Amino acid sequence: MACSPIERIPVLPSLEKPLALLFVDIADSTMLYERIGNATAAALTQRVLAHLRRLVVEHHGGVIKSLGDGLLAAFSLCDDSARTACAMIGIQDQHGLRLRIGIHFGAVIEGVGDLYGDACNVAARVQQIARPGEILVTQALVDSLSPDLRDRTRPLSNVAMKGKTAPIRVHQIRTGDDADEAIDSTTLGFSLVAEAGRGMATLHLSYRGRDITLSRTLSRVTIGREDGSGLRIASRQTSRQHAVIDFTRESFLLTDHSTNGTFIRSGGSPPVVLRRDSTKLVGSGLIGFGAEALDEGQDHVVAFRGELA
Repeated sequence: MACSPIERIPVLPSLEKPLALLFVDIADSTMLYERIGNATAAALTQRVLAHLRRLVVEHHGGVIKSLGDGLLAAFSLCDDSARTACAMIGIQDQHGLRLRIGIHFGAVIEGVGDLYGDACNVAARVQQIARPGEILVTQALVDSLSPDLRDRTRPLSNVAMKGKTAPIRVHQIRTGDDADEAIDSTTLGFSLVAEAGRGMATLHLSYRGRDITLSRTLSRVTIGREDGSGLRIASRQTSRQHAVIDFTRESFLLTDHSTNGTFIRSGGSPPVVLRRDSTKLVGSGLIGFGAEALDEGQDHVVAFRGELA
C-alpha cells in the first residue's frame, strides 16, 4: 500500500524504518450526510479533520494524507500515537459524532514522498473493524507502549488478515470512564471471580459446520463476507464487514455495520431488525446477516445459543 507525502516526518529514499501508523475516520459518515444535509455535513467534516490534524501535530506526529472523512498519520513513538488517539476520542462530543481509530506499529519504506509497506495495510484493517468511538491497536503497538499506556489496553481477539499466514492480535485502548475500570471486569463483562452459584457466560455460534464460542478468552468476533472475517458468511446478501459481536458489560452485544441489516429471531418473539444499531443477544435463536432468518440451512443464517456454565 502506498501512502501520500508525509508532512512532518523526514522522507529519505529507500529507508526502512518502524513507525506507528494511525488511521481515523468519522463513523457512519454516509448517514451523517443524509441526516443533516450535504453542505452542513461537508462543513462539519472539514472542521473535524482540521481538529484531528492539530492533535496529530501537537503530539509530534505527521499527517500523511486525508481520506475523505478521515486521515492517516504517522508517529516515531508509539506513545505519541496512543495519546493522539485518546485525544481524538475526547473531542467527539464537541462535534456530535463518533470516530473509529486503528493503530499499528511496523516497518515502512520511505520513498520520495511516499510510504510503502504491509504496515499500512494492517493499520487500515484494524481501523475498519473498530466500533464507533473505539480505538483498536495491534500487539506490536502494545508491546512498544510505556507501562502506563499499556495498562489501559485490553486484549480482544485474533484477526485474520489477507496475505498473512498468522492472525493479528488486536487490543482495545480504554478511554474516559472505561479507563478507570478494572481490566478483568471490562474484558469479561463479569468479574473473574464468579458469583456464588454462577459460572462463566458463553455464546455459541454455528454456521455450516463451523462453531465459534465467545467468552473471556474470545471476547469479539467480526462477521462478514470478506475472507478476513472471524466468521465468514458465504452469502451475497451479507456485507463484506457486516457486524461485530462483543462480550462486554455482562452481555453479548451485536452491532450491525451493514447495508442490508441484521435480522434476529429468538423464541416466539417478533424478529429484531438492526440497521447500523446494536442489541443484546439473549437465549437462543437465529441471526440473518442481510435478510430474514427463516431456517438454519440458509446461507446467510447463523444459529446462536447463550449459556452460563
